[in-house]
Amino acid sequence: MDVELRDIHKTFGAVRANIGINLKVPAGTIQGILGENGAGKSTLMKILSGFIRADCGEILLDGKQVIINSPADAIRYGVGMLHQDPLDFPPMRIIDNFILGQSGGMFFNRAAATRDLKKLADEFGFQLDPNAFIDTLTVGERQQLEILRLLWLGASVLIFDEPTTGISATQKQKLFAALEILAGQGKTDMSEADQTAVSQWAANVHARIREAAARANLPPEATAKCSAASGA
Repeated sequence: MDVELRDIHKTFGAVRANIGINLKVPAGTIQGILGENGAGKSTLMKILSGFIRADCGEILLDGKQVIINSPADAIRYGVGMLHQDPLDFPPMRIIDNFILGQSGGMFFNRAAATRDLKKLADEFGFQLDPNAFIDTLTVGERQQLEILRLLWLGASVLIFDEPTTGISATQKQKLFAALEILAGQGKTDMSEADQTAVSQWAANVHARIREAAARANLPPEATAKCSAASGA
């Protein structure tokens, strides 16, 4: 799925996190989003995935403008985000976490879900026991489960929040291999990280977001267009 962000603005009080960000990511590519801490990477990705609403700007998926107000909206449009600390429930089993987000909730056909989980896991070479508890997994294995869950929910765009943090070298290799498989399937992989982390794999394109501090010195006119558009 092609992704395009146009003139994205987001402020938090006096802090200008994103000022006029434009970004295009073709389908079937791996995109590294670079920038120092505080540069606005996370804000931009959370806007795309529905965790934060932009003050103004446009999101286009496959050339069509969409309105994303929540993570549920995002997944309906095929956009899912995998956080640095996966959003799972440690006291629950893998299969219980896997079916979270489905319309049937915990009453979803567990036998069918288990078959789908195993099929997806085999496709990526992940070894996950559906009946194991989340609190027995490593961070890398929890990450693998979240990738499978998002794909099962229909994600065509996967956003990774510093995915190499806290995982072993072996799990990093599995992650990189999974990214390549996803790109080969036409999925769009976007990962926010610093330069060192991104350089560890062959991202097709690197997009750099400048330091927020530099943008904070922009004149008021820089956000006038956004204020007018939002009715401020």
